Amino acid sequence: MTIVNLIEQGVELMFLGMGMVFFILGLLIVVIKGVSALVLKYEPEALAPNAVNTHKIHEDVVAAISMAVQRFRSK
Repeated sequence: MTIVNLIEQGVELMFLGMGMVFFILGLLIVVIKGVSALVLKYEPEALAPNAVNTHKIHEDVVAAISMAVQRFRSK
């Protein structure tokens, strides 16, 4: 085998490898978009944030967190 043959085989393998990577990544993009479309089609609509039970943070919790932050920063 000559150096020219080895270089030709190397270039062929490089293009084959790059082509396979390009094909697999393209296939992955198509599959992800398809699954995303299916999920969006059959997923129940999300509730509005106002409809979800919103819990207000109690003043005691806010005071405790504030004190903890002040102690941490004072060290």
